[in-house]
Amino acid sequence: MSTEHLMGDIGAVLEALMGTADEPRQEAEKHLRQLTINTPAEVLLLLAQIGAQGVGGFQLDQRLLAIILLRRLSFKPLPGLFLNGNSQHATAPFDVLRETTRSRIETVLCAGLKDEMDTRMRKGLGVCAAGWAQESSARHRPLHPLPPVLLELTASPHPFHRFTPFQLLDMTPTLLVDSVSDPLPAPQLAQILLAGMNDPSVDVRVEAMKAVRSVLFEGVTGKEREEIGSQLVHQAFQALSRLPPKLLSHALVPLVDLASVHPNLFLPALNDILPYLLSMISPPAGPSSHQFSPYPNSNLPLEDWEEIANPASEILLSLCEMRPSQMDEWESGRVGRELVGLLIGRQVGSLEEDCQDWLITHDPDEEDEEYPVFAEEALDRLAHALGGTTLLPAVSNQVQSLLTQEDWRCRYCALVAIAAVSEGCFEELNPRIRDVLTIISPTAKDPHPRVRYAFLQCIGQLCSDCEGTMQRDYADDVLQICLALLEDPVTRVCAHSAACLTNFFQDVEPESFSRYLDPLVKALLTQFHSGPLYLKEQVLATMSNVVLGAMETFIPYYRTVMDLAIHTLKTATSEEQQQLQGRAMECATLIGSAVGKSTFAGDAVTIAQIMLTVQNSLQPDDKRTSYLMDAWTSLCVTLRDDFEPFLPQVIPPLLKAASYQPPKSDTLLSSFEDSTLDTEDALVASNTSEMDEKIQAFSNLTLYAFNMRGKLRPWLEPSMQLSLDALVNRYSEDVKEAAAFLVPGLLQVAKESGAWNDTPNNLIEVFQRIINAIVKEHDPSNLALLYKSFTDSLHVVSLSLPENLSKSLIAATTAHLKDLQSARIDREAQSEYMDDADREIYMEEQENEDSALDQIDKAMIMILMFDQGLKDKIDTIQGLRKKTSKRGLQDGYDQGI
Repeated sequence: MSTEHLMGDIGAVLEALMGTADEPRQEAEKHLRQLTINTPAEVLLLLAQIGAQGVGGFQLDQRLLAIILLRRLSFKPLPGLFLNGNSQHATAPFDVLRETTRSRIETVLCAGLKDEMDTRMRKGLGVCAAGWAQESSARHRPLHPLPPVLLELTASPHPFHRFTPFQLLDMTPTLLVDSVSDPLPAPQLAQILLAGMNDPSVDVRVEAMKAVRSVLFEGVTGKEREEIGSQLVHQAFQALSRLPPKLLSHALVPLVDLASVHPNLFLPALNDILPYLLSMISPPAGPSSHQFSPYPNSNLPLEDWEEIANPASEILLSLCEMRPSQMDEWESGRVGRELVGLLIGRQVGSLEEDCQDWLITHDPDEEDEEYPVFAEEALDRLAHALGGTTLLPAVSNQVQSLLTQEDWRCRYCALVAIAAVSEGCFEELNPRIRDVLTIISPTAKDPHPRVRYAFLQCIGQLCSDCEGTMQRDYADDVLQICLALLEDPVTRVCAHSAACLTNFFQDVEPESFSRYLDPLVKALLTQFHSGPLYLKEQVLATMSNVVLGAMETFIPYYRTVMDLAIHTLKTATSEEQQQLQGRAMECATLIGSAVGKSTFAGDAVTIAQIMLTVQNSLQPDDKRTSYLMDAWTSLCVTLRDDFEPFLPQVIPPLLKAASYQPPKSDTLLSSFEDSTLDTEDALVASNTSEMDEKIQAFSNLTLYAFNMRGKLRPWLEPSMQLSLDALVNRYSEDVKEAAAFLVPGLLQVAKESGAWNDTPNNLIEVFQRIINAIVKEHDPSNLALLYKSFTDSLHVVSLSLPENLSKSLIAATTAHLKDLQSARIDREAQSEYMDDADREIYMEEQENEDSALDQIDKAMIMILMFDQGLKDKIDTIQGLRKKTSKRGLQDGYDQGI
């Protein structure tokens, strides 16, 4: 097979794709696609020859691009390329090649791996060869020529050769299992990995650690993992100490992954691992002379130290979360005690002393990328993992000393540490809240504004996390302090005082604050009138929560606050005031729901008219959109039947939002991305404001369906069509869930309005679509959701199903039960080979299966209520369901504790 005639074309394509001009790149892209469709074998072989063998004398960057294109082109279906001309299904070029051509390309790649001397080119070849092996294996065609090359390269005198086997094992960890006729025994594989971690080359060592991670994840069985895993992990930590600081983070990341999934592999070597990790996260010297830990401070610059400390901390946190008993027992809780000090010390050392930017900010909600959030999040995780018995004494020891330090950062970090651990340490903290308040109360008058801010953060967190204790027992203290700090000379402190009140009023009885309601409302109104935009927004948010706490006791203040909200709705019309206007909608409609329809009715029409004006002026990504949706639903719940005149204006925008479909991406072949187009589409689609609005629209339609019932008849059919389509939405599980809840609500609309009395086929189509979704679904969680939707829907219509639908559902249910039973039997058979991490993963899957089995049971009972003729078939299903539920892994497994 000659490829010379394509050399000019491919050379021009490579040159254009390397350029910066868009039009030539796009033309080259189209030309390459067409060449590949016309002559796939020649194009792929030539790309391999250019990249792996340097045919044509191209520059290194062009060779590297050729290898990338080979990997991207070979396995991506191309429109116009068909394996079978009759089916017209787009096919990947690899699948239309003759076996001789595939083998020739593989020979070229393997030769390149053995002979190439440039390290950058070798890495590209390794990625390509690994991708080729993965795709070949997925097609049940092992890549036999590659394993011998891998084993040969491990003995090469050149470190860049020895690097490649571990690169390949990292990317294709089953290569020495599924691409050889005689799989390599686990101990022999472990010896190869151990040799890599002790290689003279630091680059090889790091790559070997990545390979260890991948092999232990996917390349061995659970029993083999138990046999070799702990030794490999222990050796990895010994190898870490011989690496230069600049490579440590790269070597630690694979161990982070292992700790989060296979923590048992770390347990035999805790005595070596834990002291090393703890010393590694000791921060550079900070502003305070306070002793945070027994370890010497790091000599590295802060940013370089963070590169190492972050993964080292993550390993410790994962072990605490996954194996809390062993970690808490090690040296009587030493890990928790020392981590508390190390994390607080890290935060103190990471905060900038100058807080001028913080003081003058115009948008406190904007993320501060410089703020050291890591320590707070880590303390929160640590508290949830280990609880307060160990942690609270450690926090207390640090806090009491830090609150006496002159540097404001010490006092600040002491307070945010309490806030960070409060939820996880609730049981132990709750009886000691009075002591905590006694210790921290002086900071309410601290001379530094950020310390006063942190005090409020701490109080607000205690209000949220302590299950009403603050509101029941310390309401006077909280309200008096917050009222005082609402008048703080620093605006950010005022705003945070209002935010703290928001937390207080989320779980409160009116009698605990009734005597403070008058000064509180007046103070909030004063701040609204005198404060900047962000303070006005916070005041309205706080007022909304005060209203919900006060309910009808808010009536004396109704007129004043409602007038303010309506005035703001009318006047806050600029782009920068979108959130303020949204908050005003929220506040006005929540006031209405709190005081009741009789008081609110007169203002409801005015507010609705303003909201319609806002709705007609919405722009893409408008901050008011979600506020508007929620405000309409609040009005609906309050006004009930009287809301009907607004439905023609409210429902169509919801239907438009619910009908959103994300656009398909068009990834260039020259892209370095490895994910499939479907994966890319789903990832992009699930992270957009439009998708968030779609989910919210379905949820709101459900609320309207259950509140307005028959009055929603004019929008029944489009709503139902959107819901049924969304039952199989491939972009978002949340959309599926919202649609599943909406379908029974819409059937209630149809029933009460008599909409489909003369067209029973509409009901049949609804159940047909639900059953079709059940047939296609394989995820147990989604399956449970669909069966619940079916059961609730059948309960609404209270009719027997047509015979063909009953037969279809029974067949689908039987198939699902057999699949679940088979999976659970397989788990039983594999049980003795599982390690603890595997077992935990499978037990979680089994919980989801149990939910599906419960919903199947309820669905069968509901069917039988309306059709006793199906009793024998349903009895058979119930018998199969009971047998299935008894199979699988059993609870109560001792996880090695």
